[in-house]
Amino acid sequence: MIRKPEGKKVLLLEIAILVILPIVCIILAIHIRTLLKTGNDGELMKSTKLVLYEGPKSLKDTEKEDLKTTSENLRDISLMHCVDTQVKINGQDCYVYDTNVNHSRQWSNNYSPSLSRTPVTYFDFDGKVKIEVTVPEIDLEQVKISPVSYGLKPDINKQTHTLTFYISDPDTYTVTFNDSPERALHIFAQSIEEAPDLTDENVVYIGPGEWNIDNIVLKDNEILYISGGAVVHGCVSGNFVKNVTVCGHGIIDGSKVAGWQGTNPQIPLKFDNCENITIKDVMVLNANAWVFQSYDTKKGLVEGLKIISPRPNGDGISLQSCEDFMVKDCFVRTWDDSLVVKNYDTNSKNIEFDHIQIWTDFAQSMEVGYETNKGKKENASISDITFKNILVLNNFHKPVISVHNADDAVVSDITFQNITVENAQMGCGDGAEMPYLIDLDITQNTNWSSTRERGQIRDITIDNVNVLAGKFSPSRIKGYDETHKVENVTITNLTILGKKINDFETGQFEIDSKTTSNLTLK
Repeated sequence: MIRKPEGKKVLLLEIAILVILPIVCIILAIHIRTLLKTGNDGELMKSTKLVLYEGPKSLKDTEKEDLKTTSENLRDISLMHCVDTQVKINGQDCYVYDTNVNHSRQWSNNYSPSLSRTPVTYFDFDGKVKIEVTVPEIDLEQVKISPVSYGLKPDINKQTHTLTFYISDPDTYTVTFNDSPERALHIFAQSIEEAPDLTDENVVYIGPGEWNIDNIVLKDNEILYISGGAVVHGCVSGNFVKNVTVCGHGIIDGSKVAGWQGTNPQIPLKFDNCENITIKDVMVLNANAWVFQSYDTKKGLVEGLKIISPRPNGDGISLQSCEDFMVKDCFVRTWDDSLVVKNYDTNSKNIEFDHIQIWTDFAQSMEVGYETNKGKKENASISDITFKNILVLNNFHKPVISVHNADDAVVSDITFQNITVENAQMGCGDGAEMPYLIDLDITQNTNWSSTRERGQIRDITIDNVNVLAGKFSPSRIKGYDETHKVENVTITNLTILGKKINDFETGQFEIDSKTTSNLTLK
């Protein structure tokens, strides 16, 4: 005889089925969706063109001693092969370098601040790639992938210390672990390059491997091509030359050169008194001072340049008395001003910075000045300078946006447009004296002023600035006196930490009414 279950047991069984069945269905749906997604991704990745570059075998593997945060006088700061961060692209190992960065926010009078290290990798692709990053020494509690505008949310496996994500857009991607700048990974995911014709007699070719070359001096019409997988310890320069190009996916490294100590800068990319120069795609690491300098030069294109500069006065891209320059699609991380325009001789005009990622460990992100008439010329001016579509990943020290006139020039028609700040931390260390988001200031400075008279700042446009996270920093607008004013400033669409700023008081602006006029915020 078959016994029927008691009514209460039947009810419990039915409830259990009703509870468990939807959960099983959800799990199956997720699994099927994942399989479908993986299948689709697999098909997409099959059609992807991918170029990986093996680093020089002569580079040393980084050891614990090499990772100490200390002065360059107390440890080896050579560019090395990183072994504590592994990167795979579509399942293939991607070579990772260990380079130097600087997390100190305090000026070092002996020019030897403490240096740290961070991993860097690069590859070329066209299509879609899967990126796997494994960091055995880091517990993955929180991961941010910048630019955050891509909305990349990695899959994280805490047991294997691995994160996985997909990209289809060539760009620079920075992976930050546990909300700390320490050991952030910079990934330069580049488009497939078009190499120059190596049989052309004007092409100077440097192939893969490690090279020690003090200074490569270019002549008219020459092309220097540094191939992917190459590391060149040295500098590249041109003086009074025309129609020269530096290109390629290789690295220029300054780690074998001692810090400049205020007297001996060895500038990796230096082009003075030139016309029609092109710098494209190369990476520069560990410069002993500032990185890219062009002085008294007309017609320049800087595209795809990647900079990580850790040492004192390590400005990124410094244009001094230049005219008709376009700087675009670059990555600039520095321990001094990231992007800067100055007057050392003739007037600066018609310079545009477009679509650039910045990480400013020290000083200003986008700076016009302080030196606006270093050559003490009559009728000195800086005009028609544009910064647009700029992403500031981090700013830890002084202003994000700044126009500083410390001489007698007229600085006018300066535009800052579409500026996004992912992490505003101005005022750290000795930057507390200038913790501003925006700083427009006419001043006399014992370090930077060359002329006795003061100048003007006028016709400044600041449009669509958005601070996503960090501090709600103040801003400043201040002239020198009632004759030397900051005037005609228009600020529109300013948003700080989600709050639309409609007036100067809400935006915490410090304004000197006696030395300013015609200021608008809307």
